[in-house]
Amino acid sequence: MGLVLRSRFWRALALLVLLAPVLAACGGGGVGTSGVKRSAFSTKEFGVAVSPRVTKAKYPKHGGGRIMPLKPYTVRGVTYTPVAGPGYVARGEASWYGQDFHGRRTANGEIFGAYYLTAASPVLPIPSYARVTNLENGRSVLVRVNDRGPYMSGRIIDLSYQAAEILGYRSKGSAEVEVRYVGPAPLNGDDSRMLMASVNTTTAYEEPATRMAMLETPAEPLTGERVNLGELGTAGPASRDPLSGGLLGDVISLFSYADPQQGDDLVYGAVDAANAMATRASALDDWVASVDEDARKIRLQLGIFGDPAEAIEVATRFAMLGAVDEEEVAIGDRLATRLTLTRLKPGVARSDALALARELGLADIVLY
Repeated sequence: MGLVLRSRFWRALALLVLLAPVLAACGGGGVGTSGVKRSAFSTKEFGVAVSPRVTKAKYPKHGGGRIMPLKPYTVRGVTYTPVAGPGYVARGEASWYGQDFHGRRTANGEIFGAYYLTAASPVLPIPSYARVTNLENGRSVLVRVNDRGPYMSGRIIDLSYQAAEILGYRSKGSAEVEVRYVGPAPLNGDDSRMLMASVNTTTAYEEPATRMAMLETPAEPLTGERVNLGELGTAGPASRDPLSGGLLGDVISLFSYADPQQGDDLVYGAVDAANAMATRASALDDWVASVDEDARKIRLQLGIFGDPAEAIEVATRFAMLGAVDEEEVAIGDRLATRLTLTRLKPGVARSDALALARELGLADIVLY
């Protein structure tokens, strides 16, 4: 019996050590709650210069995108089949994204603005409009779907910072929502006023009987490891998802051992504390977010492109997987564009980015 108690003691002690950052986060602002203004990357943090975005304007220029084909695609071994739209209604979890992607291209080539009412969906037509309702408070808003993602189990849509703020879950990070397809969106034009007019913060949304009217169009030096793509093998995740294994999985396994019996108060006190933490829906949210944040950091130079059209094509392909920086560089007396993948979307692995680089025939990628 003494050996069993000692074993439980050490397991409980290990659990308390692992929970320490969670308790600290619960006492402060927590990870991921600082809002849209924090930059995702900095020279101080990473020791390298951060290439500029397409724009640093608070409200990037509208338009410039394309209609994305409704063909299946695969991320992390999961195949997503885009839908035509009419009749689509889904309920699930919504997350949000802001400064990390602000000023960078979306999956269809538009420029993401954290202060616009936009969204990323793994399956809805792009571009299109969808009504998103927060099932926890009844608020709803019409958003422009112009990006792909998120790619995590249970999440059905990623809203912009502003849309999440309006729906009242920005500080929480996520919410249970209903997503309802409304109709196709025009490629160009500023639909901001129309989308803001759609905000409903008082009553639940009822689908309109008439089709939405479209608005008028307004005038307006680094070192890294070169990657041999021929040695990658087949496409798919090379390492397990941080949210289904690894350190977090080990903690979940600690939560799952048998209910305590009579014995040492110290051991069972720790077990009871762990069980209490595990039963609180948001107790581990900050820690899970921090694990996910670390897993999604990347710096993959995709190459330097002399043809602007080719640069945009490559940037939009990779925008399905993460944030792509575009930097203008001089090659002799000519200007070219350096593309760098700087952050992965939720659920995307490095192997997905490397597999896409191989698919596109990019021979000069460098992983920093």
